[in-house]
Amino acid sequence: MLALVAGFLFLSASFFFLASGNYLILLLPVFLLLIVIAFLSIDKFFLILLFAVPLSVQLRFLVNDPPANLYLPTEIMAFIILIIMIYKLVGSREYDRKLLTRHVSIIVFIMLFWMLVTSLTGELTGVSLKYFVARLWFVSAFYFLALELFRKRGFIKRAVLAYMAGMVPVVIYNIVNLYRSGLFNQRAAHSSMNPFFNDHTSFGAALAFLIPVCIWFVYKASPGIKRIIYLMMLLIFIAGIVFSYSRAAWISLFAGLFFGVLMLLKISWRITIPSAILTFFIIVMLWPSVVIKLNDINQRSSGNMAEHLRSVANISSDDSNMERINRWKCALKMGAERPLTGWGGGSYQFLYAPYQLSHDRTPISTNFGSRGNAHSEYLGAFAETGIPGAVIFILLVVFAIAAGLRAWDKNTDQRYLVLALLCGLLSYFIHGALNNFLDTDKIAALFWMYIAALVVLKDRATNKPSLQ
Repeated sequence: MLALVAGFLFLSASFFFLASGNYLILLLPVFLLLIVIAFLSIDKFFLILLFAVPLSVQLRFLVNDPPANLYLPTEIMAFIILIIMIYKLVGSREYDRKLLTRHVSIIVFIMLFWMLVTSLTGELTGVSLKYFVARLWFVSAFYFLALELFRKRGFIKRAVLAYMAGMVPVVIYNIVNLYRSGLFNQRAAHSSMNPFFNDHTSFGAALAFLIPVCIWFVYKASPGIKRIIYLMMLLIFIAGIVFSYSRAAWISLFAGLFFGVLMLLKISWRITIPSAILTFFIIVMLWPSVVIKLNDINQRSSGNMAEHLRSVANISSDDSNMERINRWKCALKMGAERPLTGWGGGSYQFLYAPYQLSHDRTPISTNFGSRGNAHSEYLGAFAETGIPGAVIFILLVVFAIAAGLRAWDKNTDQRYLVLALLCGLLSYFIHGALNNFLDTDKIAALFWMYIAALVVLKDRATNKPSLQ
């Protein structure tokens, strides 16, 4: 009887909302089914979530002028996980609290706390609190829940495969769309992955995350159908990143793979790290001469791959590069004005316009916050959460790499998986200097999941307790 009443009420509500042109009511049965799966089997729910992430669509593509531009269904699923995690920690005490004492976990807690503080002290409190809540459920799902699930042997592989399985149709969709406009149509590549990804840069960043691990899958698989499937997946991803025309993704993937080669050659970090620091200081000392040379490069973005890559160094006439520099300058000015607490999470895109100078503006500049943010995870954190927020993010990077290096040194049976995860994560640490996408589900899922995987593999390598 109760089921009949519920069914009648749902049908009545459906007719009412459909008559008014609101089709979101049709998602209610799916939402209820997801809740049931989450409580019956959280590990299966997590894998479904990862599969759905590349395929998620922002609410603005489904309805006009939405009250909140959520990624569906992933942000709803992440919110369900947040509720479950609160219950695990407070109500049932099922969660192993030893996982919360890891160095990376402590830094994550500090990051969330500081984001909350800066949200309350920021210029746009409502915007910043929404930004904080989104970060909270991403971290709950893709880091804290992942820490628990990854203790099961083989689950890291299943989790990454779930994301890859969802990514394959998106890459094929992108290439087919681009083919219709011309594979070498660089401008068409900016939006050919819509509505699944907002732009080609986040699309390329996701593929840079996945390619090193996909290489590991090919290497690890025994000869046969599995290796063929993984190899086809790898070729699809390589084609995807090539035709993404994302120069930042190309550079970051190359840097990540180069790091992997150094590790495989067993070149000591005592050589590589001082060399990297020395190179950085040489560039800083010679920067005026470097700028003069860069100003002589006039190659613009192009459908020709070689020319497009060369345009990375064009800071005199390439609109994309010049606009990125414009955003960086604004972030530095905003952070310098409020160095302690910044302007609040998510506020940069709404507040940076007055900090643009006329000679820094480009044909793609805007005053309305409609074309992205600070184009740097590091400078974005500085502008929005002050010096403490930027330092906390850098510490997260350092400790995540340290966990990976420790796992590489101590792990024997999964050290190449560790290396693949490190290469993928390092690609985004580098990419993060040029763009920032941690407010999107596509990149947040991979970023936090990879860090969680490295923490668990480090624990396993050093024989930490609480691992199954």
